[in-house]
Amino acid sequence: MQPVVDTPRWFSDALAAPSEPREVRLADGTRIEARYWGAEGSPPLVLIHGNGAHIGWWSFLAPFFADRFRVAALSLSGMGGSSWRQRYDMARFADEIRAVAAAANAGPQQPLLIGHSMGGFPAILAATSDWPVRALIMVDVALAGVQPIDVKPYSGHQIYATREAALARFRLAPAQPCENRFILRHLAKMAIQPSAEGGWTWRFDPALWSKIDFGGVWEAMPRVRCPVAMIRGALSPLTSPKMIAAIQAALPRSAPLITIPEAHHHVMIDQPLALVAAIDSLLAAWVPIA
Repeated sequence: MQPVVDTPRWFSDALAAPSEPREVRLADGTRIEARYWGAEGSPPLVLIHGNGAHIGWWSFLAPFFADRFRVAALSLSGMGGSSWRQRYDMARFADEIRAVAAAANAGPQQPLLIGHSMGGFPAILAATSDWPVRALIMVDVALAGVQPIDVKPYSGHQIYATREAALARFRLAPAQPCENRFILRHLAKMAIQPSAEGGWTWRFDPALWSKIDFGGVWEAMPRVRCPVAMIRGALSPLTSPKMIAAIQAALPRSAPLITIPEAHHHVMIDQPLALVAAIDSLLAAWVPIA
C-alpha cells in the first residue's frame, strides 16, 4: 500500500472545527497550553498526549466528540507550548489535567479521561484521587517492569537551518512505519519553534527525559475508583498480551480491551477513525446519548 499523501476531507474539517485556545495557570505559576471544543455545560472529556508530544496529537480527533462533550486537550508541562519545570512527575501532570478540566466550564458531570501512552500514567493517578473521575480510557499504555521498552536515549536538541529541514527530521518514538503522512506533517508543524540562536528546533524541554520521574503508577493502580477500558494497537510492541494482563490484574475491577487492527503504538496516527469509533462506543456506555 502506498503512503497517503493527500489530506482527506475529514482531517481538514477537523482542524477547521471551532475551538478555543487558552492558557491555564496553576497555583505555582506554571502555564499549561490548552484547547477546548464543544459547548460549555456539556459533559467534560479530557485528552492527554504521550511523552515528548503535544496538544496537536488530539487536535484532529477532539472535534469528533464535540457534539456531545466539552472536550479539552492540553500540552503537559515541559512539552508543546507549556512551561518547563525543574523536575517532572506524574502527580504534577495529574494536577495539570485537573486544572485544565476545571477551566473547561463543563457540565456538573464528572470528567472522562483519555490518555495515550505516558499520558495514561497521570490519568491513572487522577483516577485514584479524591477528584471524581467518571471513567478512564488508556490508549496503548505500557508500564515499566513487565517487558523491555525500546526507546533510544535522547541526545538533546539540534538546530535546523530551515523550517523544512526541521519538519523533515520529525520522527516517532518508538519508531514505526506510518502511511498517513499528512498527520505526521501536522504533528511536526506543532512540534517545532524558532530557535533563539536562529533556525528551528523542538518545542519540548531538551532535559525532559533526565528530569522526569515515572514512579508511583503501579502502586496507584489498585486504587483506581472509576471504570477503565483499554485500547491497543494490534501491531504495537509495547502492549503485548503480557503487558495487558499485568495491567488488568493490577486494576481493582475488570477492564475491557479493544484492539485496533493495523495500528502500531501511535494508534491515532495509524487508524484515527477506527480509534474514534472505539472511543465513541465506550463513551456511549458511560454517558448515554440523550
